[in-house]
Amino acid sequence: MKFTEQLGLFVRSFFLQTWWNYQKYQNLGLFFVMWPFVKKLYRGNEDGIPSALTRYLSTFNTQPAIASFCFGALAKQEETIAKAKNLNEFNEEVLEWNSIKQGLTITTASIGDRLFWGTLKPLTLLLGLFISLLLGIHVFELQQEETIPLMYAFAGGAAAFLAFNTIALFVKWEGIKISYETPSNACFGLTKFDWNRTIYNAKKIGLALTVGLILMGMYYYLRDFQQVPDVHFVTRAILVLFFVCISFLTHRLRIPNIYLYLVSVVLFNLFCYL
Repeated sequence: MKFTEQLGLFVRSFFLQTWWNYQKYQNLGLFFVMWPFVKKLYRGNEDGIPSALTRYLSTFNTQPAIASFCFGALAKQEETIAKAKNLNEFNEEVLEWNSIKQGLTITTASIGDRLFWGTLKPLTLLLGLFISLLLGIHVFELQQEETIPLMYAFAGGAAAFLAFNTIALFVKWEGIKISYETPSNACFGLTKFDWNRTIYNAKKIGLALTVGLILMGMYYYLRDFQQVPDVHFVTRAILVLFFVCISFLTHRLRIPNIYLYLVSVVLFNLFCYL
């Protein structure tokens, strides 16, 4: 794949979810991403375009940041389809294309949801909060005691934004090239990254940042030992520790975290109402 072709897929990948719909999810976005490549591939052989349109407008749904592995693999298989010498070979390659799409969308969706939505999103948020605290912005209070430089006010959010998108952009760019160059028997390059270890290490870092935030919060509220600790802080601390302990229990019992989140929302709203 030429650099310009990879760049075209990369730039258009940012619009994957622009035409998201409830019927076929990201199919219009996939068509938009792949259309210049397909159009160039069938230049001089327009008879293959209707079949290609049907393929790329079929149901497609995966995690946006890691969808690039689908783009590269499908582009490679599309080249094979375009070179088919007879109808039987064409039909076989089309079946292989559908198989690649189905297998990759499921795999990348599973990896992407766990890595980007389930791990990196909360991790970068914790990183932003941690940086804000280090710069003297007291996120534990609604009102700031002293004036904070404008640069400090945006530093935490900027750090979280850059950290998440640096990883996402790297995966987007490399995924196109790796999946295009790697055959199907090597999972189109997905095995070149140890996703499970990456997710595990990221969660460990997130846990360390969480403990650091709790300790910094305790220091913020208990730094003056001559005063009685704020009752609001004590209530918040108890609730946080309670749900941390419960999360370990639900994980051990294999109870989905969504139920814990729902209970948390109900309890927090109840406490606020009372």
